Amino acid sequence: MLEDKAIQSRVNAINRQIALIHDTKSKSIRSIFKNIPLTSGKRLRGLLVLLTAEACGARVNTGLLNIAASLEILHHATLIHDDIVDGAGHRRGNTALNKKIGETLSVLTGDYLFSGAMEAMLKNRDFGLLGMFAGAVKDVCEGEIEEVFYKHNAGISSHECLEIIRKKTASLIKASVKSGAHAAGCPGSDLKHLEVYGEHLGMAFQIKDDLLDITSKTSKIGKSAGTDIREGKATLPLILAMKCAPKNECSRIKKLFEKNTDGKNTKKIIDFIFKYDGTELAGLMALSYSGDAKAALDKTKLKNAVVKEVLSDLADYVIEREY
Repeated sequence: MLEDKAIQSRVNAINRQIALIHDTKSKSIRSIFKNIPLTSGKRLRGLLVLLTAEACGARVNTGLLNIAASLEILHHATLIHDDIVDGAGHRRGNTALNKKIGETLSVLTGDYLFSGAMEAMLKNRDFGLLGMFAGAVKDVCEGEIEEVFYKHNAGISSHECLEIIRKKTASLIKASVKSGAHAAGCPGSDLKHLEVYGEHLGMAFQIKDDLLDITSKTSKIGKSAGTDIREGKATLPLILAMKCAPKNECSRIKKLFEKNTDGKNTKKIIDFIFKYDGTELAGLMALSYSGDAKAALDKTKLKNAVVKEVLSDLADYVIEREY
């Protein structure tokens, strides 16, 4: 659905705003930006800002585009730092920035993007928006810290895994929905339902990402299958498979996972996930979150029914996509 002309029109507007925000006279920064695909990606977070505001009866304006661009820039900054932490080699089918320009400059570039996102958000002169922005940044950082804390630990519980997803991914998607609604003056009753919609949409989105990491081909997702496992991340499909497997099998896989620093055990771990229905169970959980997002949206009394339907379609899209 993201290929729809009306959606693409909004994406193009967000990309133009990002270009305006990061227009700089610094030769060194311009040189680095040539290595960053700032105007690529799904633009889900920025789109949610615009679509939610429109569903609440607002029209797209510079203020909304600033919010949308800020959240996209913030998201890209987190991806840069995430790749450094993981030692990742690729991002969206391209060589990761840390492999192109080194970790030192990549850290500084991520910081620069954070500051640019904050500066753009400040242009709206709205402390409510700044609070949402700051809260999302804090949640993302907490989620990242907890993910690193649990690296190479296959004993992580499904609750702990879902909390990492909620903080690291869903919090920013929820903030996108919430900030669009706030900027449009959405009433409190609808705002509460939209918060639930945003968080559950984010949960479904990340669980689907975890599934794609195991099930998709490199040509689709821009990285080889099992990247999370090779990086020591015990994602939901593995955790759910371990709940279904016999104790002796779980013990074997835990040992393989903890010793998988060279990636040689990745295929065995993926085979285990399929054998004990980890992908099927995670898919059902993603579907449940998507359904809960749509149910929350149905409870709202938004002014623009057409755009509200697009938001509902996004809840289907996040679990049906192939990349």
